[in-house]
Amino acid sequence: MAISVTPLGESFGAEIGNVDLTAPLDEATFAEIRQVLIEKQVAVISRVPTDVKVLVDFGHRFGTFRPHILSQYHHPEAHEVAVISNDPGTGFARTTSRPAGSFWHADLTYEKRPCDVSFLYSVEVPDEGGDTRFANMIAAYEALPDALREKVDGLTAIHRYGGRKPSASIVGLSEEQKAAHPDVEHPVVRIIPETGRNSLYVSPAYTVRIVGYSEEDSDSLLQELYDYALKPEFQYRHKWHDRQMVFFDNRTTMHSATPDYPPDAKRTLYRMFVAFEDAA
Repeated sequence: MAISVTPLGESFGAEIGNVDLTAPLDEATFAEIRQVLIEKQVAVISRVPTDVKVLVDFGHRFGTFRPHILSQYHHPEAHEVAVISNDPGTGFARTTSRPAGSFWHADLTYEKRPCDVSFLYSVEVPDEGGDTRFANMIAAYEALPDALREKVDGLTAIHRYGGRKPSASIVGLSEEQKAAHPDVEHPVVRIIPETGRNSLYVSPAYTVRIVGYSEEDSDSLLQELYDYALKPEFQYRHKWHDRQMVFFDNRTTMHSATPDYPPDAKRTLYRMFVAFEDAA
């Protein structure tokens, strides 16, 4: 049976139906799923069993896993899977004053080789609140005035775990982790090979400064870009249900967890990061 594709947001996001991830995906079906990801940027598959092997097998179809910097939160049965949880019963509860991920970011941009696709899987989520918001960075770039597009094309920026001023939802690093992750430089605008479209590649969480600019001028220009990126018309807000896989193009989106659920509500997600094997 062919997959079904149901739009979710106004400009991006789609739910994929007629998919059983516990069964091997043939090449044609997987190619369709990958194409939905590229075109819609955020894809959702529901009713996926809580089995780390199923999740890892699916992620591996896209390319090479990229480990998360916080190795203390890797799943004991699969190092490819990182755990985000506020539930002490999981053994992975965070101690930050704000929930993990409740800031706008793209994953692993503080790495020399970031991930191209990110995966979030809902083990247990609150009945109300705890949504994840996504920002369409292609639409944001295309909405820039011509003069601003010309200004940012060709620029690069410095990225760092925690940024210049780490937020209250950032877990601190050990000295060993810091030493293994020096600042890295990435283009402010990425060209997406599969489509030829341009996407902004900066985030409030991890982008420190635009190269060649003073701190004041860099902050001003970055804020101007964020103002476009976070326009409501360029956002999709995902309401979670248990056992959902949400995977998204990390090159063309930012995301942020919404910390609006009761303090006694449990929220546990698994996440994975993959780099396309055919990417530069």
